[in-house]
Amino acid sequence: MPELPEVETVRTVLAPFVLGQTVTKVQVNLPKVVANLQPAEFIQKMTGQTIQNFTRRGKFLTLHLKSGAHVVVHLRMTGTLTIENPTAVYEKHTNLVLTLQSGKELRYIDSRGFGHWWYYEPNQNDDSGQNLLGPEPAEVTLEYLQQKIATRNTALKTLLLDQHIIAGIGNIYADEICFRAGIRPTRKGSSLTVGELQKLCTIIPAVISEFIQFHHVPFEVYAASKGTSYQNDANLAVYGRAKKACLHCGQTLIGTRIGQRSSVYCENCQK
Repeated sequence: MPELPEVETVRTVLAPFVLGQTVTKVQVNLPKVVANLQPAEFIQKMTGQTIQNFTRRGKFLTLHLKSGAHVVVHLRMTGTLTIENPTAVYEKHTNLVLTLQSGKELRYIDSRGFGHWWYYEPNQNDDSGQNLLGPEPAEVTLEYLQQKIATRNTALKTLLLDQHIIAGIGNIYADEICFRAGIRPTRKGSSLTVGELQKLCTIIPAVISEFIQFHHVPFEVYAASKGTSYQNDANLAVYGRAKKACLHCGQTLIGTRIGQRSSVYCENCQK
């Protein structure tokens, strides 16, 4: 599932191709993709709209339109966005297509079909879930973590995954953050010391920033992979490496489940 760094890659790679572009045609191939409108209404409202800005909040992407309306996109488990020439063969599960004034097509591909698009008129209440998100990783402070994590008798991993607490962190980077901080993901939030919380304040934005940079790729690479080129785990220390040697101490990494999510940590390096 794309997490904040991967979604930011989508935004930065595609922004030059969509900004300032007018939508000349809309194709909805999977009706349930449009969450809050009937496909015909979405098509009618989007056709002729000019994309003025393209932003990210947590794992959500937003196309801001010149009319004042906006479109929210959530990729969920398997969604990807690509820019293609109209002559390019359509990938299976191409669920929605925006044809741009340039002639290029912004294509939304999602094999599981869990992702959604929402269209909102100016001043219409945005109920996509963005307004419920916690702060971005770069905005986290010690005082905030003392309020939201240190008061909870819940596993740290579960708290890091809670989008209402911090936006954009998923299973991969929650494991990596805990490893970098030297804290076991099973530890209760209430057990963390001030020193450990302060360490998290530094490590949370550092890990996310590092992987934003690591996953950024040239458009040609992104396009060749149909928007999945960022799915590279070469820099991961623990996620997906259960039963392998810890890169720091050599001890075998432990694989477990926390709140129904697979988790990996080092018993020696994380306390």
